[in-house]
Amino acid sequence: MSRALTVVIAEDQEPDREKLVLYAKRLGLHVLSSVGSGKWFVEDCLSFKPDLVLMDIGLAEVDGITAYKRLAELGVTPYLILVSGTTDSSLLLAGYELNVVGFVTKPVTFERLSAVVGKAVKAFERDLAFTEALADTRIIEIKSNHKPIFINENKLIYAERYKAERKVKIYVAGEDPIVTRSSLAEIQVQCSEQIFHPNKSQLVNLNYIDSVYASVEFFGTYTIKLTYGHTEIDLSRRKRKEFERLYSQIKD
Repeated sequence: MSRALTVVIAEDQEPDREKLVLYAKRLGLHVLSSVGSGKWFVEDCLSFKPDLVLMDIGLAEVDGITAYKRLAELGVTPYLILVSGTTDSSLLLAGYELNVVGFVTKPVTFERLSAVVGKAVKAFERDLAFTEALADTRIIEIKSNHKPIFINENKLIYAERYKAERKVKIYVAGEDPIVTRSSLAEIQVQCSEQIFHPNKSQLVNLNYIDSVYASVEFFGTYTIKLTYGHTEIDLSRRKRKEFERLYSQIKD
């Protein structure tokens, strides 16, 4: 990150609020404010426009879920980390329908909060790449954990379908793999020709190809070797001519 993420902390219990402020600063976050009520939480978020909020569900005056929904109605949707000791499943479900990146149960520990903040940083960086992308760069929208994720096409290395499940794993440069319910066809239709379909179960970014060579196991078939982890991908016979045409354009 080129800068620290900004955060507003909302917790009605003062000792817990002070602990969250301390932990947030240790994690390198820039704390804009810390409040105990949902009303103040809304006011401060509208004033400061934080990147992230650490929010307890049970706030004074206005509960956290209602407060965040009010923000969303006003067009402010910072990344949300829920912090609560509630066991009410309806409240937890309502929280996960928001722009939540993680949930930390009380008593909060530094380790648990650190792990969830790490997810928020990755999500922020991913969306930052989206907003700063050049106009001619394709942005791919995929379905993950009940909300969309945006991937810069240039960072997609390859994708493969699980044989036994209706899921796809996408390998992205500089990030952990992403599992999605989007199909290979739904992904490829959003892409330029640099994202190629070499066989029935995989997609590959032609810009990450290290070499191509004839398969020693099957006559007339080829293997694509990527620069990423020495990954090898099969190139089917019927895709060979199309691959040669597109790959020659990339190399030129």
